[in-house]
Order: sequence, then C-alpha cells, then structure tokens
Amino acid sequence: MKAAVTLVHKGAMPIGVHAVRTFARHFAGNYRLDIHTDGSPDAAEEEILLGAAEGLEARIVRPADRGPILNERLAPYPKIRALLDGVGYFAKLELPMAVSKPYFYFDSDIVWLRPVTNLVPDKAPNAFSTESWSWYNGVAKDRLWIAAKIPHRVNSGFYHLGEPFPFERMEDMLDKGMFDPTLPYNTDQEIMAYLFRDMQLYHPEDLKRSRRNLHYNLATDPSAALHFPGGMWSDHLEQIALIASLPDRPEISIRYQEAVPLDRMELLRMRLMVGVSDSPLLRGPINLLRKVRNLVKSKSQSS
Repeated sequence: MKAAVTLVHKGAMPIGVHAVRTFARHFAGNYRLDIHTDGSPDAAEEEILLGAAEGLEARIVRPADRGPILNERLAPYPKIRALLDGVGYFAKLELPMAVSKPYFYFDSDIVWLRPVTNLVPDKAPNAFSTESWSWYNGVAKDRLWIAAKIPHRVNSGFYHLGEPFPFERMEDMLDKGMFDPTLPYNTDQEIMAYLFRDMQLYHPEDLKRSRRNLHYNLATDPSAALHFPGGMWSDHLEQIALIASLPDRPEISIRYQEAVPLDRMELLRMRLMVGVSDSPLLRGPINLLRKVRNLVKSKSQSS
C-alpha cells in the first residue's frame, strides 16, 4: 500500500474535508493517508476528517506526534531548527523531515476529480507540481542558486518524494545565507526545489492550479485534480460540495515534464511581478487585465 500525506489547519476545514473525501473516493485500495495537522483542528474536526477518509486506511498525525522524531533528527542542525521555530508557515517543512519516504503529498485546498494511475514519477525519484512562473521570494545570493541548477517554477501543492531528507544540504544552504526568512512572500517551494533537484514536474494541465476570476466546471474539467490556493476555493465551494454526486470518471495517466534550471531572467521576472503586485498604482490595472483575460478564457472553456 502506497503512502499519501496531507496537511490541514483549522481555517482550511471547509475545503480540507473535500480534499480528503475526493482523494479517498479515487485512491482507496491503492493508498493509505496520513492527515497531518498544525494542532489547530479540534477533536470534532479531526473526526470529521477521518469520516471523510472512509474507505481509506487513515490516521491523524498531530505536532506532538512529529515532535520526538523532529527533535532527534534536528539536534545536529541548529539553523534548520531555528527556521522551523521562528516562522509558523514552515510547519509544512516538518513533513518531509519526519515522514518516511517514499510518499505522495497534496495540499488540503485541492479537489480530486478522477483516479490517476501514475502519481509516482518514472524518470526521477521526486516530482512536483509546477507554476507559470517561479515564486521564489526567499532566494538570497542568486549566483549560488543559479550555479546549483535549481529547477524553476516548482510548486509544492502536489509532490512525490523518494529520497531521504537532505538535512546537511539544507543546513549548509542556511549557513551560507542563501534563504532569507524575513522577506515577504517567501515559501517552502524554493527550499524544496533546492533540496530535491532531481525531479520531474507534473504536467500543469493534469494536476492544475486554479487562477483568480476563472470559473471551473468540475463536472467536465479534464484535469485529475484542481488546486485552489489562497482561499480561491471559496468561490467554488458550492460546486465542490456536489462532486460526491457526480458519476465516476475514467482514470487517467498524467503527463510529466522535465525540470528547467533557474536563471537570472526568471529571478528578475519574479521580482518584477512581485513589485507590480505590491504597487498601489499598478495593482489595479494589472488585476483588471487579468480579470478580463480570465473571463474570456472561462467563456471559451464553457462554449
């Protein structure tokens, strides 16, 4: 039985229960599921999540369960320990440090639309979902990242890990000042890309990230799963609740892409886009253009 992992916090419960339920529907018999939490869901919510996993071998894993494993493994690595203790967001990084490999991970703001035959990559030990552009805002000392041929446009909403966690590599990265946890918009994504360079990427139309102001028809969307980050699931929650009543759809074999190394132009593009998003003068016009573009795309998809 293959291992799958997700991470749920209290604020994600409205969508997290559907993430678990839809995964259970399509992968029961092939996967067992560890539902990790950050400690915020209460006992009643944990029972709801386990109920949603009906048909799967499932269990709840709390911070206290991960604690002894992390304490032992992190004892020689003070900089990693300080990062985890200092920034709550990086609780997500506890999972690859504590969970035995191999396993498949999916965020709790994801809904599964059909079964998949090949979540495990065929040409590399690791696989990650991908983005239309890199969001690596924690990167410092660009030349070291570029020299290391770090894959760009890596997203950690879906991933498969087959290699042990490289604690020494991460400690060295932090010791060299290559990651700045004080910068806004930094994530675990650039860290995971740096640590697990030997990877393939899930095709972005098979394990798909949603876009703002773009409506998705979950009954007909050809993807295997849709990721709704940043609360974008709230606009689709009524439709998501109806997935359980939809007929089963054929399983698919998802496509993979080869990872492309990060370069200076990609880092420049990322920082320019972040700057535009932060600019009070430019944010409005850019968001309006995106809204119009996505409305056109929505109409073309529904026609």
